Amino acid sequence: MKRNDWVFLCVVVAVFAALAGGFLTWIHSFGSSNAPASQSGSAGSSGSAGTAADAMSNRLVIPSIGTNAPVVPEGAAGPNGGALDIPYSVQTVGWWDGVWKSPGGVVEEKVAKPGQPGVALLAGHIDSAVQGHGALYRLQQIQAGADVTVYGQRGAVTKWKVTRLQVVSKSALPDSLFVNSGPAQLAIVSCGGPFDSATGHYLDNVIAWAAPAT
Repeated sequence: MKRNDWVFLCVVVAVFAALAGGFLTWIHSFGSSNAPASQSGSAGSSGSAGTAADAMSNRLVIPSIGTNAPVVPEGAAGPNGGALDIPYSVQTVGWWDGVWKSPGGVVEEKVAKPGQPGVALLAGHIDSAVQGHGALYRLQQIQAGADVTVYGQRGAVTKWKVTRLQVVSKSALPDSLFVNSGPAQLAIVSCGGPFDSATGHYLDNVIAWAAPAT
């Protein structure tokens, strides 16, 4: 499948990796048409809040940008790849757990948890007209070298250093996001760039890449 064909709308990245078995290329539209907090509009997210008891939960902490947010596992639902069930609260970050509920049944993709080989993908809102600033509101201001900590279950803690900030168009996501082997990486994604009031969407995706802290 052509991963760079995948898109998402407004608040979170398309975090689906290619599923085994020769499925068709999917176009993923994630998130809602949230206007910035300073503009009128609806929060408009129908995602699930997830459960703290699931595979990877607890918190994402990035002191330099003021992020201290719950993290919940989020799957996807719907035909043709469906849409990510992003958390309704803009103060909660979702971790793509690889579970897609399709009309034909449940498909589970192998994805990385933070610290495991491959890229662990965390995604969240930048803001909402109703709820205000999101947990990742300042993500596009993050600097290389910033500290990131992910607190998991049963006392698991992984510590990271931001290596770079990448800004991409919503029409093309980098293949490097969709990796489930090799060195452990963390990708934290939200929207950014200019806001198009006509469509109700930000124009860019912002990806903060991080490597394990040594």
